Amino acid sequence: MTSTRSRRALSLALVAAALCAVAAVIGVPALGAWLVVADPLAPSDAIFVLEGRTPAREVEAAALFHRRLAPVIGISRARESDTVARRLARLPAAQATAALVLHTVGVPDGAILRLDREVQNTVEEIAVITDVCRSRGYRRVIVVTSPSHTRRVRVIWNARGGGIAALVHPTSYETFNARRWWRSRHGVEEVVHELGGIANFRLGSILPTFEEGR
Repeated sequence: MTSTRSRRALSLALVAAALCAVAAVIGVPALGAWLVVADPLAPSDAIFVLEGRTPAREVEAAALFHRRLAPVIGISRARESDTVARRLARLPAAQATAALVLHTVGVPDGAILRLDREVQNTVEEIAVITDVCRSRGYRRVIVVTSPSHTRRVRVIWNARGGGIAALVHPTSYETFNARRWWRSRHGVEEVVHELGGIANFRLGSILPTFEEGR
């Protein structure tokens, strides 16, 4: 009897292991694909470039601008964590660098909207963008960011967008293999970072972006 039970337990364990393996094969690629949101584009009131990964996001936004999908491009003012180093190296602030990229690819200065409130994470950035949208009467905007970051943007915007329509758009100038992300350290780091960011937001942003005083 004990031998029979042992064989049954072993059989069940093998079946469970096989099911887990199948779920992993199906679920792991799907997880990367789930992170990437690409809404159908339509003429909008403005394009907003989320801060980071310059120049990939700015170049994508400029391409949309030249397609006449919106008359203005908004760029965020991020918290500068390396202000002293940038000053010593005589490098411009991140927002100024983003504006320079836009100028270089043919966006006139009059079409660049520089957001003036400093932000340190995506939640704050979306809050500033929605405030600007309300003050300017924007009803629909395009939000450009990195492919792996798009799902987090969609989750936060759905919760905090205040009824303003946002078309979330991934830049085509960054590489993120959604179907094979686990095969590189870079892909794993991106997925873990984004899943952690989504979880942190869902839990009420319990972890701050920076340590206090830094």
